[in-house]
Amino acid sequence: MTAEPAHVLSIGSMVGGATPQNKAWRDALSELTALVRAARAGVDSPLHLNVVFHVPGNLLKPDFSGVRTGRFSRKNALLMVQVALPSEAPNDPLAYLRAAVLEAIAEAARWADKKRVPIDVEQLESILSPA
Repeated sequence: MTAEPAHVLSIGSMVGGATPQNKAWRDALSELTALVRAARAGVDSPLHLNVVFHVPGNLLKPDFSGVRTGRFSRKNALLMVQVALPSEAPNDPLAYLRAAVLEAIAEAARWADKKRVPIDVEQLESILSPA
């Protein structure tokens, strides 16, 4: 049995405990995940991205701020980029998350340039473009 290939762009999350305070983040992440799933069909890039949002909760809070690169799987050409979210969600958390994914793509492009790994930033960004 073969593993499913990595998606060009995927969204993940680590929630440090579900609370009423982070419900807006959790709801917006569900919406973003669905939007990305629908929009990534037919899009490709030599470097695939898994953007993982760290949502602060009552059990765990991110130990970093902003955006950082994580693990890289050469076999799957898949780079994890992590995004720490603030405790308070803004009025439009989905817009915030979309902007954070664009920041994650920019961080991946910097990483790819340093490591000399090909990436298609325009293709990745096109997934977030409104239809």
